[in-house]
Amino acid sequence: MSFNHHNHRQITCSETSAQFLGRKIIASFKMQTGKLIHIGAILILFVLLTPSAVLSYTVLWDTSHGVYVSGTFGGDGYQPSQNGYYRTLAEHLGNNNFTVDTTSQGFLTDDPGSYDVIVVCLTSAFYSSYTTAEVDRIVDFVNDGGGLLIMGDLLVAPNANIQPVASEFGITLALSDVLPYDILTAGHTDHPIFDGVDEIFMYAAAELSAQSPAFPVAWQEVTEKDIAAVAQYGQGRVVALGDSTLWSWVNIYEERFYTADNPQFAVSTFNYLAVPEPVTLLLLGLGAALLRKKRPRKP
Repeated sequence: MSFNHHNHRQITCSETSAQFLGRKIIASFKMQTGKLIHIGAILILFVLLTPSAVLSYTVLWDTSHGVYVSGTFGGDGYQPSQNGYYRTLAEHLGNNNFTVDTTSQGFLTDDPGSYDVIVVCLTSAFYSSYTTAEVDRIVDFVNDGGGLLIMGDLLVAPNANIQPVASEFGITLALSDVLPYDILTAGHTDHPIFDGVDEIFMYAAAELSAQSPAFPVAWQEVTEKDIAAVAQYGQGRVVALGDSTLWSWVNIYEERFYTADNPQFAVSTFNYLAVPEPVTLLLLGLGAALLRKKRPRKP
């Protein structure tokens, strides 16, 4: 017994000092790496699961193709400026952790890459069409994980200006006018842009159509004409609406923003666009996998 014990000690001690040191370094490295991975996973989950009150997002609204100014209302027209018709929308989004900027130079000059959401709105693009180069920049932005809001309008409006953008995502704007002009509808699917939303209001909207990768999510209940669509494209998301004025507020004669559940609809829409679903799922899955403890081995 003593011989065997002595022999065992010789075999164990046959490991060189260098091998022993290397084994200890590797073990320590693995332990430290494991701790760092767990800490990183916890941070990822913290960011994803923390209430939106501590998160902030950025929006870039394009006005480079000409802003329509109503002869009746004056002001800065359909843009989110201090005297613009989307001022109330911008303020409401600001109260819900969004910062709204505008670009009068366009997406080729002001790169949207540092923003979460970009807006292509007909009434803010009333006098010229998006070029092929601009469309390519927008498509790249969405494909890389950005959110895009497209807002068209009734049939007589120049929807052709923004149709090149919409077409890239399977959406066709302004198929026909939706009558009556006052559209108060609860006709919508169970989709995140309608979180907390029962009814939405649009005025003088136009019917749109959607084909892959887009699909319709809201319609006028009487005519069943589609008035909203969404699309998943690459790592990003797209929302298209058949009306550009549902979130406008000029004065007491055009108080549309606070009609029905439009304020919540705005927040839910921009929230949906701000964080692409595939990225969220990837990070959540990574965090869950890294945090999962190893089961102890059976003796």
